[in-house]
Amino acid sequence: MQIAKAEKISMGRSIPRLDSIEKVSGILKYFGDINIRGMLYGSVFRSPVPHANIINVNLTDSLKLQGLVVGLTVKDIVGVNAYGPYDDAPILASKRVRYYGEPIAIFAAETPEAANEAVRSVRFTYSELPVVENIEESVNNKFQVHENGNVADSAIFSRGNIEDAERSSAAVVDNTYETGFQKHMYLEPEEGVAYYDGEGILTIMYGGQNPYGDRKVAARALNISESKVRVISYPTGGSFGGKEESAFPAHLALLAYYTKRPVGIFYSREESGIAGPHRHASKITLSTGADKNGKLTFNKAKVYADTGAYKIWGPNVLDTIVETVNGPYRYKAVKLEGYLMYTNNGLSSAFRGFGAPQGNFALESNIDELSSKLGIDPLEFRFNNLLNDGETAPLGNTARRMGGVRKALEVAIERRIHVEEAGLPWYIKKGVGISLGMKGVAYGGDADDPSSAAVEILDEGKVVIYFSNTDYGQGINTGHAQIAAEKLQINPSHVKFVNADTLNTPDSGSSNASRSTVTSGKAIELACEEALAYLKLVAADKFGTTPESVRYSNGQFLFEGKSISLYEAAALARKNRGNARFEKTYYAPKVDKPVKGMREAPRFFNSFSLLIVETTVDQLLGKIRVDRARAFVDAGRLINPIIAQTQVEGAMVQGLGYALTEELIYKNGIPQNLNYTTYIVPTVTDVPKMEIEFVDYEEPLGPFGAKGVGEIGLVPVAAAIANSIKKAIGIRMKKLPLKPEEILSTMYLEIQK
Repeated sequence: MQIAKAEKISMGRSIPRLDSIEKVSGILKYFGDINIRGMLYGSVFRSPVPHANIINVNLTDSLKLQGLVVGLTVKDIVGVNAYGPYDDAPILASKRVRYYGEPIAIFAAETPEAANEAVRSVRFTYSELPVVENIEESVNNKFQVHENGNVADSAIFSRGNIEDAERSSAAVVDNTYETGFQKHMYLEPEEGVAYYDGEGILTIMYGGQNPYGDRKVAARALNISESKVRVISYPTGGSFGGKEESAFPAHLALLAYYTKRPVGIFYSREESGIAGPHRHASKITLSTGADKNGKLTFNKAKVYADTGAYKIWGPNVLDTIVETVNGPYRYKAVKLEGYLMYTNNGLSSAFRGFGAPQGNFALESNIDELSSKLGIDPLEFRFNNLLNDGETAPLGNTARRMGGVRKALEVAIERRIHVEEAGLPWYIKKGVGISLGMKGVAYGGDADDPSSAAVEILDEGKVVIYFSNTDYGQGINTGHAQIAAEKLQINPSHVKFVNADTLNTPDSGSSNASRSTVTSGKAIELACEEALAYLKLVAADKFGTTPESVRYSNGQFLFEGKSISLYEAAALARKNRGNARFEKTYYAPKVDKPVKGMREAPRFFNSFSLLIVETTVDQLLGKIRVDRARAFVDAGRLINPIIAQTQVEGAMVQGLGYALTEELIYKNGIPQNLNYTTYIVPTVTDVPKMEIEFVDYEEPLGPFGAKGVGEIGLVPVAAAIANSIKKAIGIRMKKLPLKPEEILSTMYLEIQK
């Protein structure tokens, strides 16, 4: 069998996403589109108060309703009543509720109306407790959210002599920065179905980020073997970290287990807002110094992060803030304190950037202030303080692969943006702001980060790749297919994918931390290498020679004028071993010097983005408009340039919302703005002209030199905008989002001074 030579190598080609036609045509069915014959409808009774001791949960009236099939409380959980990486969040509340909307009981009914009526019929008696509304009240121990106190976790680190470094400083900037809660606002709210197949396997179809993690939570809740549960998580309509850890799959599992019928749960936008997590609010006090020559001397930070009622991913987010608040710069000394605080403000968890946007907002604002104080160009100030390979990074690990970000700064220095204010009214001012963002890729510290993937060669001219970290819009299905096509030297159109199915795909870990490309992508590369090595043996046997004598090129094994195709060799392999599927596990490398007590930092891999924005400020209205944004991005070698570009653009727009408009507001522990009418996300009219330029700088340990790009575009946005405002009107904004009322009140306070 002869196969066509690939038109072009796969890497670096902007081929269309493999699932794009199915998505835009509506052929692809999301889990909310599924309606199984005989399916019941699930609903959740949630706490109507943010903090209370539970006296009684009476389902008597609910269970009398026509069409109601089952109602469950915590006493019906026969296994483990917990989820999250630290097993601290309950699937159903037992003795106490700690946030508004915490799940207490679940129902399944013949109709959605009956399921919702069951929720309304619950008789819930409770004794209210004081509400811890914010970081300040948590720190001051207004009331203890948990019996062991309000400090959920801490991250403490110091290096060097901080006092000597302070004394050697010619300029010091001290500021306190605050950031608010940001909602994920994915287009697809949480939804899914669960049912038993003919083999007695509980199948859960839920749009999460980690099917193996969700399988574990569901199986433990039912006290059954994980092998008795199958989780399918593709397709998922957006996530950004919000579907990383959830009680949702356990709720589905419990209802299907007790009814032995298919069950679907479909959140409304408002219920998603109540039940789902959000980005951690933070308060960061930061002191940064430099000597008279413009060299950074010290960085001293005290970080508080609001994790809400439970830890979920909070300790890891805190580690990331503490790492990112230093950036990729060299200091003589650092002193860092981070505290994760419990409040009654819902659930804070993973969100695109994972703590880096908070730390970057504080640091890059201080860096700009320092360069201004010293009269040094802000780009050159950053360039002169950037770490070199082999130097000691702020957390004591060794800096590596810094050439890409250095190159980005060099290019940015050459291509400065200059604004023109001639002809503008007196109250309109323009400014240019700069921020250098850093985001860790894959897990950090000494955490194990394995990822498995498989490749199967079929004799009908197709290759199938298998991996389980969910593609919820990032394009990893396509990127991974291109990795396989490049390694096998075949056209990408020959590669199909199976994604996020615990029955068919190996455990690739979660789709988070910008890790998929450097972990499961690398595992696919290794699986392809193993396939070629084995099939070369097959070809050598066919040719009657040694494997060393066989050459492989463009899908053909070659020897002295003879050839056998990749697919023909696979057919022979199936006769020998029963299959032509090859699976490998890749373990991401760890840093040389992990920090005791930190789980997520420091990182081995990092991506970088140097962002320059041009902003217009209306001093009468306090309104901010970002006119232009130019990003210079180091994400290693690109697999698919157009997908990489759209990932950075989408992240920048999400960062724009974080900087200017997006804030989930809590009043006395109750969320106030849960839908697109009251929670304001950017629209197409808010998006500036965006120019993305990627720095070609290989990451030798990534597949074909690539590394993660999904989060880095968001990280520097808020600081760049705040720095542009300072350039435009001379005021330093220290609180996100940068709302008009905040601009005006800050201007008024400056005038009063």
